[in-house]
Amino acid sequence: MRVSLRNQYSNFLYNLQDTQSKLMDLNMQASSQKRINNPSDDPVGTARVLNYRSSLASIDQYRSNIDTAKGWLGLADESMIQVSTILTKLKGLAEQGASGTMTASDREATSYEVRQLFSQLVNLGNTRFEGNAIFGGQKFDESAFEEALMVYDQDGNSLGLATGLASHSFVVQFLGAEGTVVPVSGRPDCRFSKDGGATWETGTWDANGTLNLGGVSVNLPSNHEVTLSPPSNTSVSQGSWLTIAPTAVYKGDHESQSAVLYTAGDPDVVAQPLGGFEKDVKVSVAAAGANLDITVSAEVNGTTESWTTTIPDSTSCIVNTPYGQVRLSGSDLEGAAFEVKAGSTGVIQMGVAVNAEGRGLFSSDVMVRIEESIVLGTSATEKIKYSYSIDGGVNWSEGHTASNSPVPTPTTPPDPPAVPAPVELLVPGGKLVLTTRGAEASLVKNAQFVIHPQTAAHNVEISAGQYLRLNNVGAEIFGGYYENGTQPVFSDSDVGKNIMVTVGKLVAALENNNQQGCAEALDGLKTGHEYFTTQLASVGARENRLDVADTVLSGLKLNETERMSNVEDADLATLLTELANQQLSYEAVLKSSSMIMKMSLVNYL
Repeated sequence: MRVSLRNQYSNFLYNLQDTQSKLMDLNMQASSQKRINNPSDDPVGTARVLNYRSSLASIDQYRSNIDTAKGWLGLADESMIQVSTILTKLKGLAEQGASGTMTASDREATSYEVRQLFSQLVNLGNTRFEGNAIFGGQKFDESAFEEALMVYDQDGNSLGLATGLASHSFVVQFLGAEGTVVPVSGRPDCRFSKDGGATWETGTWDANGTLNLGGVSVNLPSNHEVTLSPPSNTSVSQGSWLTIAPTAVYKGDHESQSAVLYTAGDPDVVAQPLGGFEKDVKVSVAAAGANLDITVSAEVNGTTESWTTTIPDSTSCIVNTPYGQVRLSGSDLEGAAFEVKAGSTGVIQMGVAVNAEGRGLFSSDVMVRIEESIVLGTSATEKIKYSYSIDGGVNWSEGHTASNSPVPTPTTPPDPPAVPAPVELLVPGGKLVLTTRGAEASLVKNAQFVIHPQTAAHNVEISAGQYLRLNNVGAEIFGGYYENGTQPVFSDSDVGKNIMVTVGKLVAALENNNQQGCAEALDGLKTGHEYFTTQLASVGARENRLDVADTVLSGLKLNETERMSNVEDADLATLLTELANQQLSYEAVLKSSSMIMKMSLVNYL
């Protein structure tokens, strides 16, 4: 067979390049210590390596989240341990104040230390981690607590917050014939003392019914009644008394759920609850000349309580109730009536005006979209077709239906007119309940509802599908008053759990030489400290969970790294042997080719 010089030269170049390429591949493996450097090296192995790398990246992110959570919870733990130490100190001081051997000057001297400890409690409640308030829910930018003045009566019942500044707590006495009961709307005479009753000043009322007490203003419910007593009486056990004492207002997030159900008024009126409602509150708006009278009622312990206030603007206002505030807006507020339902989740409406509330436990927003127009309560045979989304509308779960309950049998006067029964749309976490806002309500196609729960928790993912809460709601730990509304936290369950209120009452008892008040504050501090310890245990339990999760992730990372190494890494001993063999092959190709083609340029390579 004849072999031409061109064939010889082509074969030589092919053999040279082939051996050189294999040598370079082995050289690259030796340099990187990796068997797979390009997808073409092992396509199946490359896919496995990429999966391992993704898993390792997730593990690294989880561990980074754990480090952040350890910082938050570690600082919370340290701050709460300091609070526990302060509470122990305060119990000792309260016990001294409750002792009959202490004089008025002794209690006054003790009050200075208690005031400083109270301010330190507020500072600890405002602890920040990397600039974020750790006890403010998800309101990281603001301080969780702000010092203020509270008002309570002779029985310790809260009457809201006072306006102004006072460096010393004081008491207020309503003057008149012994045992006479009058409403505060009658502006009864009163006096106040800032030195425990040694000297007295006269309180005054302004035209709006505000009680002015030497730089401090108090607004009492117009229907609040007081029992009068003569100036000769200096015992808080007789007549009505007020105490103005230091406290702290909680300005962070809360998790109390509330929804609004409208019963009358213009359909474009919108009521937005502000604050944590723990009771159902009914609000009605009535015309009163150029202004509007707001009547607020709530059922408390089986009885109905009412408050009335006047607002100057007929298109927007903020209504104050003892359980929170409600922001009203609309073209005409006159005749509006609604109920704030405590415990139900608020719903944002878009493109429809009906009564809507969420019932259930919702961890995040749920969007609901109406797929076909329909009138509520028209027929049980017609179905309401809807879709829902739990990721902000990115993906929708379609094809859901709900029964459209018919209108009940009409009643005869004087019974109230029949209204359609509630319609329930099932969604993740609970259900969306719809009722008519008037005689009839239409659900138009593409109308949307957003079930919007109050979520103060800031959760981080510490492993696949496992979340841990790293922040805290300060009101649940320290108590205090809500920013919106005047009712203190725990007021209806156990006031003793409210540390800020209890310590404020201790300050007032010491500054006003009230031995009985010191004893009551001591009992409250014992209850509060016990409750606080359970909250501290919750933080410690979460820290322990982080340690366990970190240990597990550390083991998983080691395991994943080892498995990826088995696929991706090169065996060093085998690699060195192959490299040596390939080097000999390359040199042999060079030598044999040069011997065969001596007249070629190979002689000069």
